Amino acid sequence: MYLKLISSVGIIFCTCFLGVYYSYKPFYRKKDILEMKRAIICLVSEIKLYSNLKEAIFNIQKNINCPIKIFFENFLYNLENKKGEELYILWEDAINNSEKHFFTNADIENFKMLGKIISNIDIDLNLDSIKIIIDYIDNEIKNIENEKMKLCKMYQSLGVLSGLMIIILLI
Repeated sequence: MYLKLISSVGIIFCTCFLGVYYSYKPFYRKKDILEMKRAIICLVSEIKLYSNLKEAIFNIQKNINCPIKIFFENFLYNLENKKGEELYILWEDAINNSEKHFFTNADIENFKMLGKIISNIDIDLNLDSIKIIIDYIDNEIKNIENEKMKLCKMYQSLGVLSGLMIIILLI
């Protein structure tokens, strides 16, 4: 009897924990996207100030928080050690080797496009093209704001109800 009660409480706790985890994923994604936007805006200002991309990336990666910092650290490492490769390949490699972020595949593809943008020689074209990425980020933030409350309630309720369903099926 006590074993059933303890296992039931454990199941409810685990499914509630999973529900809370999935309900807060949009919040974490929004935080990561906002940090990437901050990094891109810093990149724009650094490109205007410095002509050397390596110095600009070094200054950015010091001031940005994780997990975006990992992107820029990997990119700086690639710039220093993988000479002779194209810039956008180094950028894509840095993004592909970075983990522990909450980006969707569409986010990652748009950030990979940023590598193709910064590999152009024309600085004015780069700055105009980067504004497209910033607009994408602003739209994604609006979408997250619209959906996060619905998803939050749904995943939390789904966690509790799935736990109760498992207990009912087991008992």
